[in-house]
Amino acid sequence: MGNLQSEFIKEFKQEVGVYGSKDIFSIPLPECCKNWYVSGREMYYVQGIEDEVFKGLNNTYVERLPKGTVAKRRKIDRVNRCFKRKPDGSFEYEDVKIPSGSIVVISKVNLGVHFKYKEEGYGYVDFVGKKDCRQYLYIVRKENLYKANQTALALSVKNMKNYAGMGYRTWRSGVIYLHIIPYRPGSMYVGSKILKTGTSLNYSENIKSILNFWLLRNVIPNITLCTVGDDNLVMKPTEVGYSDFVPYDVLSLGDREIYGSSEEGD
Repeated sequence: MGNLQSEFIKEFKQEVGVYGSKDIFSIPLPECCKNWYVSGREMYYVQGIEDEVFKGLNNTYVERLPKGTVAKRRKIDRVNRCFKRKPDGSFEYEDVKIPSGSIVVISKVNLGVHFKYKEEGYGYVDFVGKKDCRQYLYIVRKENLYKANQTALALSVKNMKNYAGMGYRTWRSGVIYLHIIPYRPGSMYVGSKILKTGTSLNYSENIKSILNFWLLRNVIPNITLCTVGDDNLVMKPTEVGYSDFVPYDVLSLGDREIYGSSEEGD
């Protein structure tokens, strides 16, 4: 039995690619990956709102309007009770004044609030997108916003510090990795491709979809059939670099601006 295992391992190592292509963008992926969300903005967890209308945002995640972007809303034609339009048919917009201590956030939650509603530090700007995928722009106090620590599922040619991950020996491209890593919008990830982002460590269904696709496309050998004793010839464990995951900051955005963040103090 031992000789058979040794021969199998020897032949396996001869067949699989050791180095292969280092172009991570040439690795085939299932079609469903194109629909996975990759965040491009800072995100915040909302809590502590007591206003009867805006407390509907509590315990949800929102995105921050990009810095330098001026919040605008469509002008209202009060005579005809509709939105004003330019001669070319496009909407007319006006700048929205944001009170000190608040920022504009983007949410999928429809609070059903109207333009005139104003509570100290809160307000409604407008919505964007079509009816089936609208996003709403709200004014929210910084004291209710806690910066989210975003994560990402990354495909990489290198072993990275991660919350969790695994390397997979391929037939043609050497070892490729699927990592769950901390994610910052706008950062560069050399040698890696960000497949999906989120606010948790749960990417199990996404990883399962990728591995099933790779098996069907003969990108990787059959993981189950390549188990030898306690080892697996396809899977290459990674070194976990981050132990604890905290979904969002302890300090609110308002407090961070007063006291600074732990990152600034390091």
